[in-house]
Amino acid sequence: MRELFLFNGNIVTLDLQTPRAEAVLLRGDRIAFVGDWRETAVKASSGAKTIDLEGRTLIPGFNDNHIHTLAMGNFFSQPKLHGLGKEEIIEYLGDYYRDAKPGEMLFALGWDYPHCPNPHRSILDEAFPDNPVVLIQFSGHGMWLNSRALSIFGINRKTADPPGGKVLKDERGDPTGILRDAATRPIHRKRFRRMHYNRRISQSLFESALNGLREAGITSVQDNTWYPTTVGLFNRYRKSGRLTCRISCWFFGVKPTMAHLMNLRSYDSLWVTQGPWKYFLDGTFSTRTAWLMEPYADEPENRGMRDDTFEKLEDLLTQAARHRRQLAFHAIGDRSVHEFVNTFENLQKKFPWMRDLRTRLEHAQLIHEPDISRIRDLGILISAQPSAMGTPEKDITLLGKDRAEKAYAYRSLLDRGVQLSFGSDMPGEPTFDPLLAIHYVVNRTGTERISAREALVCYTRGSAYAEFKEKEKGSIEAGKLADLTLLSDDLLTCASEKIKDIKVEMTVVGGNIVYRRTDGTRADAARGQGD
Repeated sequence: MRELFLFNGNIVTLDLQTPRAEAVLLRGDRIAFVGDWRETAVKASSGAKTIDLEGRTLIPGFNDNHIHTLAMGNFFSQPKLHGLGKEEIIEYLGDYYRDAKPGEMLFALGWDYPHCPNPHRSILDEAFPDNPVVLIQFSGHGMWLNSRALSIFGINRKTADPPGGKVLKDERGDPTGILRDAATRPIHRKRFRRMHYNRRISQSLFESALNGLREAGITSVQDNTWYPTTVGLFNRYRKSGRLTCRISCWFFGVKPTMAHLMNLRSYDSLWVTQGPWKYFLDGTFSTRTAWLMEPYADEPENRGMRDDTFEKLEDLLTQAARHRRQLAFHAIGDRSVHEFVNTFENLQKKFPWMRDLRTRLEHAQLIHEPDISRIRDLGILISAQPSAMGTPEKDITLLGKDRAEKAYAYRSLLDRGVQLSFGSDMPGEPTFDPLLAIHYVVNRTGTERISAREALVCYTRGSAYAEFKEKEKGSIEAGKLADLTLLSDDLLTCASEKIKDIKVEMTVVGGNIVYRRTDGTRADAARGQGD
């Protein structure tokens, strides 16, 4: 059995019994021993491969609690509009698509309101009269289309707002070209089918995503998989030994037929596992569709909107309780979180074991303060993505200064004992770099700042708990999976402003080295665009 002896390191185990060590012995796909280098060396066989860590810091592998893996691969290959104004967008797209044929659909990602405050179909019509144009907003919950694209998708002045969505219209009743939340889903579905059903495309996107994850030190992801064909893709990589990241596969509960088809796919206990069923409760801050208790600061008549999932929430939770099924709910606004907690609390009286199902609220970027203790008592998990904190000025514009300071309430959640995990929501956010996310939470202003150690725990042990894998992952302990990340510096002791500059030197998954930094520079892919 293969052995790997890592010594002369600063090993941050996150094991409460042995928080630091000098060496670790990996045997097969497991951690065999952790301790000082002498006692660990005695445990190694004569054939063990040895690596001198040269004092660098070894941590448990990062575990991203919420990601869209194939869409992440697609993100790398699409034109990106982050930080561009209207004129810059037109110029950029004109150059990028200069060879486009008439009728070819033009796609791009990442425009947002702070830099592009008044998007309208007419702007795109004038610049691209012969091509349908679909521009996906920063969060993925909004789109900007020109008239040709609106026509292709059958959107006109007679189109009603779908439940949980909005087709924005001007004073004459004509579509402006802006779609929000549920109104975008038919277009997303068309894109996603191409990504997930075309075998050549899906494999290319997955290869790109795996490369980025390895370079970022991410050894596990909890993926919005949704399509049974993609589970098949993951399994092919697992069987051929090419899978370099463990994947929890999420079901799209909004499409129960698709979810049941996914359930027929094969899974294993360590590499390609079953995750929760995913639903939406509201939208996002940036599209002003997250459901809030108080109006948006810059739109006094708007409190966002709730998704039509609320109409069947009690039934969904009841069925989950009866089938002992974990669910995950996208909920960003404090009103959506509050109403969900109310429903959950009432049902738990009937099904007391619901607290053991580790029901998840995804994002939970704003929480009504009295609800935090209720969330803890009910056993609800908060699955947060600190990458959303990268644009604090935008949060102040949308929420006002006081609410913006209370958003991303990680200090309050941890102090109350809520189970908290971290991830990225890539490409819903433009970065999947765990060290940049930790930089955000450690260096933020205000009372919700947390320590680097707490953030690291959220990105490792916390994420493992969120997927029922705390006995397998999340700390460097004998018997656990040999999933490790080597860093150039100690994020627990370096100056906090230096955390974002730490480099991932090596990534180990299942005892195999799947990435080593050789070019002397940190990969830029994890940082995305606009950071």
